[in-house]
Amino acid sequence: MDPFTHALGGYAIARAVPRSPLPRAWLWRLTLLAMAPDADYVLRLISDAAYLHYHRGVTHSILMLPLWAWLALSLFPRRRETYPLLPWLIGAVILCHIVFDLITSFGTMIFAPISDARIAWDLVFIIDPLFSSMLAIPLLLGLWLRRYQRALAACALIAMGLYLSLTSYNHQRALDITRARFPEASAVNALPLPFSPFHWHLIASFPGHYMQAAVNLLPGFSGSGAFFTPSFTQRFLAPMRAYKRPEWARRTAMAEMPGVEDLEEMKFFRWFARFPAVMQQDERRMEIGDMRFGAGLWRPYPFSLHIEREPEPSAQLKWNVSKPPS
Repeated sequence: MDPFTHALGGYAIARAVPRSPLPRAWLWRLTLLAMAPDADYVLRLISDAAYLHYHRGVTHSILMLPLWAWLALSLFPRRRETYPLLPWLIGAVILCHIVFDLITSFGTMIFAPISDARIAWDLVFIIDPLFSSMLAIPLLLGLWLRRYQRALAACALIAMGLYLSLTSYNHQRALDITRARFPEASAVNALPLPFSPFHWHLIASFPGHYMQAAVNLLPGFSGSGAFFTPSFTQRFLAPMRAYKRPEWARRTAMAEMPGVEDLEEMKFFRWFARFPAVMQQDERRMEIGDMRFGAGLWRPYPFSLHIEREPEPSAQLKWNVSKPPS
């Protein structure tokens, strides 16, 4: 999730939970703490591989949450003893960040450092203006209606919950559509797409290949896309079809490749990619994309592995965050 939405979530909690308003300095510190787990973004200064490997790792771990909350408590003055709720507020805003990342498709290592499994609930696209507005609008109203700031912050959290209920329902609908079309599939997945809670990327997994489609569960509703130019939305959104007549495309799954399996880039890609599919290949080269990041729906897509078979086997990871992730 984007930093702005993380900050909104932290601010809403800091306004809604305490019965009496917190000191302004404390309020803004809690808001900043809601963004703090993304401090691991500095890993990009080392390399893209380091960033992808460790981002959303220990800083996003529920196992490490008590430690981070204890360290963050030192940022507040001694007068904190008069606010016994403060440690719980700190834990809540950091937990809010973790949950906001869990609802996207990137994957979050919530059990780090014990496990590097990436958990993803696939409910909301990584940048969702509609989801952010559920929080922002009541909070902005609170700047003018100061008497009702706490109530409006609570409304923001309720609106967020209702939006997630809608995306959960739509996610299940998308899964049902995929399962009904491919009952023999070994697994079915539905990933959120930009601009609307009704836009979904459907994936059916088979031994050796995938089937994928992009659908709109509410044809005619473009969501937040209505506020952007067509040229902008087309950069980030695959051609949509109505859910009753999706257009399915077959993608070859990444297979074992003798000679390159021992390369570090290959090992990392196999660990990180959820739906590795062959996008292009010839006798010398192969390009593999992760359908989680839009491979097969749009081009270029941000995450791929480029393999050279000759003269010596080699592999190169490519990650470009200026392209639309999911």
